[in-house]
Amino acid sequence: MTPKIGVIGNPKAGRGKTAWNEISARLGGAELLMTERPGHATELARRATHLDLAVAAGGDGTVNEVVNGLLTAEGTAPALGVLPLGSGCDYAKTFDIPHDVAAACELIMSAREPIAVDAGEIRCRRGDEAVVRHFANIAEVGIGPEVVARATRLPRALGPAMYFASFCLTLPRYERRSARITMDAERYDGPLTNLVVAIGRVFGGGMRVAPGADPSDGRFDVQIQFGSKVDYVRGIAKVYRGTHLPHPRIREATAAVIEAECTPPGLIEADGEVVGTTPATFRVLPGALRLKV
Repeated sequence: MTPKIGVIGNPKAGRGKTAWNEISARLGGAELLMTERPGHATELARRATHLDLAVAAGGDGTVNEVVNGLLTAEGTAPALGVLPLGSGCDYAKTFDIPHDVAAACELIMSAREPIAVDAGEIRCRRGDEAVVRHFANIAEVGIGPEVVARATRLPRALGPAMYFASFCLTLPRYERRSARITMDAERYDGPLTNLVVAIGRVFGGGMRVAPGADPSDGRFDVQIQFGSKVDYVRGIAKVYRGTHLPHPRIREATAAVIEAECTPPGLIEADGEVVGTTPATFRVLPGALRLKV
């Protein structure tokens, strides 16, 4: 039986030059579900229970929105496909999903069954409001979200380089926070430059921040980074190569539940989107997604 496939994408992806009808044809006449506003991909995915496969066509932000819809759908959610079209597309790198459209479509149409992969849940604050968000790849507290927030104000034409440019602009004024972090039964009290909560391995336009992460093991790969600004300058090239670990100023752990408090409160980002502030609880959802790879 031919699977029912829907493609959820931003019509402006690829600078408006994406050949959506060609993508539909390559995916067996897939239904095109185009977004009209921020958050719309979540709404479309939440209502896509008539599909066998929902393809997130875009960057990590599109994947994040689609995942949030799939995990809150009423009824049986379809499997997830990823068609990398955005400037980041770091989630695809963990699974070696090709950035070539034809090759990615061929992978989606292959006879292989979807695999079970983990997702994450964040409970945090946004002003006076308690919010719940899901993520597929990596979340952070500390300098990482500050970099993401700054990157949104840079020209999109920079592509993946905008994260490195934003890092260079953010680092000089960033000050470490005092943090209390629990990781299952383990606890950390001390300075915090950045907290990394990883399911996937790559973020920030190609940084291999969690090279040993297994997206199907039911655990987060956690890094509590408390190094200085000098440490970051010296180590940034190693992060792109995934050779920055082990490091004397990075505490590594794995955990299913993480609770984080910071003084002052720290921004939180997930899959390249700022979602709120601490205090926060991160909880892994083992095998919550079925990913076609």
